[in-house]
Amino acid sequence: MADIGFFSQKAIFNLLSELSETKSLLSNIINSMNEFYLLLDRENNIQATNPYTLGLLGYKKYELINYSYDLIFDRENRKKIRESIDSLLEEKKPGIDFEVIVRRKEGKQIPLLLSASKVWDKYTQTESIILVGKDISERKQAEKALQKACDELEVRVEKRTARLVKAKEQLEQEITEHKQAEARLKQTMADLERSNVELEQFAYITSHDLQEPLRMVASYVQLLARRYKGKLDADADDFIAYAVDGATRMQQMINDLLAYSRVGTRGSGSEPADCEAILDRVLAHLRVAIEESGAVVTHDPLPTVMADVSQLTQLFQNLIGNAIKFHDEEPLRVHISAEQKGNEWVFSVCDNGIGIDPEYANRIFVIFERLHGKEYPGTGIGLAICKRIIERHRGRIWMESEPGKGSTFYFTIPRSET
Repeated sequence: MADIGFFSQKAIFNLLSELSETKSLLSNIINSMNEFYLLLDRENNIQATNPYTLGLLGYKKYELINYSYDLIFDRENRKKIRESIDSLLEEKKPGIDFEVIVRRKEGKQIPLLLSASKVWDKYTQTESIILVGKDISERKQAEKALQKACDELEVRVEKRTARLVKAKEQLEQEITEHKQAEARLKQTMADLERSNVELEQFAYITSHDLQEPLRMVASYVQLLARRYKGKLDADADDFIAYAVDGATRMQQMINDLLAYSRVGTRGSGSEPADCEAILDRVLAHLRVAIEESGAVVTHDPLPTVMADVSQLTQLFQNLIGNAIKFHDEEPLRVHISAEQKGNEWVFSVCDNGIGIDPEYANRIFVIFERLHGKEYPGTGIGLAICKRIIERHRGRIWMESEPGKGSTFYFTIPRSET
């Protein structure tokens, strides 16, 4: 019996020695952990901790051991821990993780990611709770910074979206206004085209219908001049002469107006027009005027273009006729040339006549606009007809001049129909 007691005591001693070593090893592990650690009894009193936790909370060990965890957790976080522990104990879960706020001794709050687990001591027949946690301050700061960045990004996105919506609305408004303006422009163009047609018809009908009564007035006034010239007093002769001159000028203006209105209504289609052949015909028509003025008309090689031959003939005749009409004592020289520039031909009719002040360069193309007195014949419609012809051919016409040094008229004709 003595031997049995000896061996039992030896076994107990060995067991206690191993238990002490295990406890010492476990204590060393706990003390070396860089994590929050608390051991709680069933009444939530702190039974053990480690140096990391003491440093984190700013307490001495004796200030925590056997004190309630109320010391470092406020009511809300105690409730969260209690609910987690109750759930752990009642539902027999191995462990549960949750976030809480722990309070340092001076009051600073530290966020923790806490893990709770239960421990059963079979020797003391008691149950304890282990709380192990990690300081997540940096993560919370990163989350806060990320949330702030997300909020700022959301604000910027909202502002940007608002600007885009506003820009979209403005664009839609501009598109609507553009469509409305385009519709108004189309309507205006249609009205203008209709008005131009009506105006051309009116001008043609008016000038045509006026010719017969005016011809009768002119005939009788001329008859008066022949029968009674010198038989009445001097004033009567002057009055009759004025009437004859007025009737003649009116007839010429009506004929010119009729010619102007026919540019748009009587023109033919485009066809190959040999400008050199056209110029030869024009010079033949103007032969008497050229000889009487002593003018010398020259030209460079001229191209063949797509145009209304009759109207192009009228154009050259008007421009060369103007040069012959407005010249001074110097021998008149007229030169015609053409140069290809891009998709158009640029023609020029250059003379050394009396010239025109550049101030009036645009006025000369206005119908019935005259810059000179009766010493130069004409109604002031020739250049207006030239402008109308060129516009019908989708070209441009302009003039460069200097008083006393002549004028150059330029006009363009597209190289081909588009």
